[in-house]
Amino acid sequence: MPIRRLSVRGVRNLAPLTIQPHSRVNFIYGDNGSGKSSLLESIALLSSGKSFRSNQIKQLILHDADRLELECEMGEPDEEKTQNLYSLRLRNGDVLFRLDGSVLTSQAQVASCLPVQVIEPNTFRLLVGSPEDRRQFLDWGVFHVEPGFIEEWRIFRKVLKQRNSVLKQKETSWLDVWDDGFMEASEKIHQYRLAYLKDFVPRFETTLAALDESIKVGLHYYPGWEKDSQLKDILARQQERDLQLGYTQSGPHRAELRIRVNKLPAADVLSRGQQKTVVAALKLTQGILYKQSCGNAPIYLVDDLASELDSRHRLALCQVLEDLKCQVFITSIEKQQLMDSWTPSDFKVFHVEHGKIEEESLS
Repeated sequence: MPIRRLSVRGVRNLAPLTIQPHSRVNFIYGDNGSGKSSLLESIALLSSGKSFRSNQIKQLILHDADRLELECEMGEPDEEKTQNLYSLRLRNGDVLFRLDGSVLTSQAQVASCLPVQVIEPNTFRLLVGSPEDRRQFLDWGVFHVEPGFIEEWRIFRKVLKQRNSVLKQKETSWLDVWDDGFMEASEKIHQYRLAYLKDFVPRFETTLAALDESIKVGLHYYPGWEKDSQLKDILARQQERDLQLGYTQSGPHRAELRIRVNKLPAADVLSRGQQKTVVAALKLTQGILYKQSCGNAPIYLVDDLASELDSRHRLALCQVLEDLKCQVFITSIEKQQLMDSWTPSDFKVFHVEHGKIEEESLS
């Protein structure tokens, strides 16, 4: 559901604010350092518990403040029913989530209520970053379209932790017991990912062609062990080495989505601009599949559009977002640059200056 009202307190340089964004497109412009990225960062933090600009949540909290508070009212514009999501984060690390006054016990519950996709200047790290980055990207999609995935993932993580503990303690007599549970949990995770990618890959190819027909990229799934071997055989072959290392070398926790051009890593072949186009296609494809599965599209946060793509690719990206009919928050330094890229029929414009945000009249 789109955000109807958003309140932010204690985030970076932003003054306490409450805005009523449009259910479709929201243009946000202002000088560098004005706070426009911090506004998008607040929405991302509310959804995922993570910042796309910093690994340290403490850095998000306003100087001398002991907490940050985020709250949003969600609902379709033509429906009376709404949901209220609230998040409190203290500098000491304590967190609190509430949905319509009821306490939520995990960030995963929050994310399921407020699915968000981010496209920002460092997005291309999805190609050049670690396998973990691409694994997390893949699992975002699986989590949001397969309701049973999160519970199976929790089971797998528990079994993996137990197996690693046995390896560290050199308790070889217990390995067979935990291997059986590990293989069963691994297979379930593997099948969830395979099912998701079966729909994802052809849709991605179509979306990438809509952005740039000249870019040809292949997606290849590595499950975390040799494809032509059984995990059972891999564990047996690696047991001695696992015992030496004290952890499990193979399994779904080592999976990766490999992105290649003619068998070479895409990051080694494509230009920086092409890499950003590919990542934009990946992010857009996740939104398309989410909408097909759940009926509604996720919210898109597009930070600093001009630095991401040239004018031709900006127009192509905005057209896909227009067709997706999702809520979008999109920032740029200049207002005209935003309007030249996209002039949708339904939108609002917000100006940010010195941490204060004001809605502009369209008249």
